[in-house]
Amino acid sequence: MNVTNHECRFDILLVDDSPADAKIFQESLLEVSARVRVYWVATGEEALEFLHQQGRFRGMGPIKMVLLDLNMPGLDGTETLRRIKMNPALARIPVVVFSSSRASQEVDRAYSLGANAFFSKPLSLENYVQKAGILVQHWLDYAELPSPIEARAAANIESINDHFAS
Repeated sequence: MNVTNHECRFDILLVDDSPADAKIFQESLLEVSARVRVYWVATGEEALEFLHQQGRFRGMGPIKMVLLDLNMPGLDGTETLRRIKMNPALARIPVVVFSSSRASQEVDRAYSLGANAFFSKPLSLENYVQKAGILVQHWLDYAELPSPIEARAAANIESINDHFAS
């Protein structure tokens, strides 16, 4: 996990198996706003651990947004998105899919699973900065985001759901 340290008010979890893409996008986000702190994980499994504050991610603060790549080995982005949106403790976190795919069926599937937006990865560094600026402007300056569910309330919801699922 990489953490970019800046004084901020908006924590983003970037989930991408490509260290090069992650670095470019982290730098682009930080170029357009010092209010952003970006945490990077490389797998869907790590993303879920981070969001649940488990293992080495214990004690991490709440995330305001997830930027999620779809095409990853192991737990891919589509399944990661499904698990985030099916979990009452996580479902309110905005998830923006950021993928190299432009296939309409993948876009449709991501939205049907609850993605809040779908961006295709740009081909140039300049376009990364431009898309980062659009994301930051929309999500930080214009959108009203839900407050995070308290950890205790989230655990109670999960416990109730587990009880009825069995």
